[in-house]
Amino acid sequence: MPVITLTSDYGLTDHHVASVKGALIKEMEDCHLVDISHLIEPGNFFEAGFVVRNCYQDFPKGTVHLIAVQELVENDRLLVAEIDEHFFIAADQGMITLINPEVKISKVVEVNLRQDKTLFPARDIMTKAALHIIRGGSMDLLGRRVEDYKESTIMRPRITNEGSVILGSVVYIDNYGNLITNISRKIFLEASKDREPEILLPRRRTIKKIQDNYFPSSPGSVIALFNSQNLLEIALSRSRGKEYNGANTLLGIEVQGTISVSFK
Repeated sequence: MPVITLTSDYGLTDHHVASVKGALIKEMEDCHLVDISHLIEPGNFFEAGFVVRNCYQDFPKGTVHLIAVQELVENDRLLVAEIDEHFFIAADQGMITLINPEVKISKVVEVNLRQDKTLFPARDIMTKAALHIIRGGSMDLLGRRVEDYKESTIMRPRITNEGSVILGSVVYIDNYGNLITNISRKIFLEASKDREPEILLPRRRTIKKIQDNYFPSSPGSVIALFNSQNLLEIALSRSRGKEYNGANTLLGIEVQGTISVSFK
């Protein structure tokens, strides 16, 4: 069954998502459409890259992922990239290099579909490219291969003080207000060397224990754990959401905020 996923910064109150889906269904009624997220912060392709990176492998090989996040700015190109036997359609903003930095990008082409200029490239161009690929069409028929696409890099944690401190960053804040960092379980364990950790947080808070789940004995506690992506996460137990009382608002931390872990 052909699968196309949709990720955008369109929100859920306007007509844009429905228009893109309608354009796909009108041409291929048996196409299975899956919404990944339409609540990406407007223009934040780093956030879109994080969300897509952490779920695309759960879809079957050959899935086409349409990522409409500020699709065209000035002279941005639309690209199709083959990565890990999946296909990604996005603007040339550095998005494709955020999908999976551990996997080599197999091929990238610039979409060159003849038509008048459009203010809605997701509906008018990206859907046509997605349908072409999902029907088994060659990427090379969409345009020329390119090697000069824009690249972006994922922030990496730094290990300082002769290996006794990890300086990481918050890379994503989820709907619960949980702070997801770029400190992986592997990096954490390699640096700890069986030493006790101390996570330093704003407002004179510290965490000295890594929990196994989100529900410790005392509700409302600020906790640390490794999430399903094996990334260190700072969470508020039984949070009501990031707009109310999540760890983000309680601690006053935003994306790119520093998280420091010391070992003693």
